[in-house]
Amino acid sequence: MVSWDVVLGLMVIIFALPFIFLSSKMKSTRERARVSENEVRQMRGMLAELQEHVQRDQSLFLEALGVPFLLMRPGGRVVMANRKACDLFGFDSLTNTNLLRILPESDMRSLLHEAAGSSEKVRALVHVPRPEGERIYRTTATRLATRERHIGIVFLDVTEEHRTQVIRRDFVANASHELRTPLTLIQGYLETLLDDPESAADTGLLQRSLGVMKRHADRMTRLVADMLMLSRVEAPDSSYLKEEDFDLLQLATEVRQRLENMAAAQGADIELQIEPRPYPMHGDSFYWSQVLYNLMENALKNNPAPGLQVKLTASLTPDGTRQLCVKDNGCGIPQDAIPFIFNRFYRADSTGKVKGTGLGLAIVKHAVEAHGGSIRCESIPGTRTCFIITLPRNPESAPQTRADHACAATGPHL
Repeated sequence: MVSWDVVLGLMVIIFALPFIFLSSKMKSTRERARVSENEVRQMRGMLAELQEHVQRDQSLFLEALGVPFLLMRPGGRVVMANRKACDLFGFDSLTNTNLLRILPESDMRSLLHEAAGSSEKVRALVHVPRPEGERIYRTTATRLATRERHIGIVFLDVTEEHRTQVIRRDFVANASHELRTPLTLIQGYLETLLDDPESAADTGLLQRSLGVMKRHADRMTRLVADMLMLSRVEAPDSSYLKEEDFDLLQLATEVRQRLENMAAAQGADIELQIEPRPYPMHGDSFYWSQVLYNLMENALKNNPAPGLQVKLTASLTPDGTRQLCVKDNGCGIPQDAIPFIFNRFYRADSTGKVKGTGLGLAIVKHAVEAHGGSIRCESIPGTRTCFIITLPRNPESAPQTRADHACAATGPHL
């Protein structure tokens, strides 16, 4: 007869074995799940690293473009932008920014609208307001083959190119106007003398006609010479300069001698106050003579009344910087005209009484900048005018090229 102990033992075994088996299975499953979870976690980490790597490469690529770049939705919201694009619009980040809300009346709206509806590249000029002044960009917008129909826009700064074209166009127009007047007068007198032989026999009339033609021929000669000099000093490099050492006092003395007759005729005095003596300079003495001559002659032309005093001062600052100043006690320049006096053909005198080519101060500015210096004007109407030139301490401070200055000024004669 089977004992109860055996039966109970068998029952325990029968009922316990499934639990033992299930427990073992659960333990094995949990272990596999833990392994899978680790694998998933590792895969997620690898995916995050890959995404970070892709984003880093993406960012490096966009920055390597060297120009502003935007990836935008057709509605104007920015998906991606490089640092140059952020700087262009004045933001630390442009991602998720809607540019059309920032620049609602800008050229960007027209560009996006046209690019969204075209399968071809769209090119346009975009004007972007900046604190230092408006910048002009030539843009290329391309609609991408994505589900969101993203639009990629590349910006190329053509502000200086545009300004150069405007300056060139204005220069041609102004030069043509300046040449047309003397040519018309000379042609008129010649036609009179040729068509009327009796007038040519009149000695007095002939002399007056020849005198007028001579003055206007001289004016054209001076204008052409100034235009040639201006085209040279506006070159993007200063390779045309003849590097030499010279004494500013000696050079200024020669310039004063050239202006003696003009000064004496109108009762003016030219004073040289230059320290130390000699005053060593390095650069192209020919262009420095033009700088001093134009500034002094400018003062005489604009102040024909007797009693004018023109003074050239030159000094060395404690740090070795050189300062030159040509000042006079004449009628001065209106404050609203000072920002424009270095523009080509600009004349602060609107009466036409002051004669000149209108290029003198342009030549002065570019010649000074070619030597690494700068020039500014200070004036009190009815009291005085002063042109102040600041030069670097030594020749090594002067720039080798002047691309930054080529379009910055376009100079006048007062």
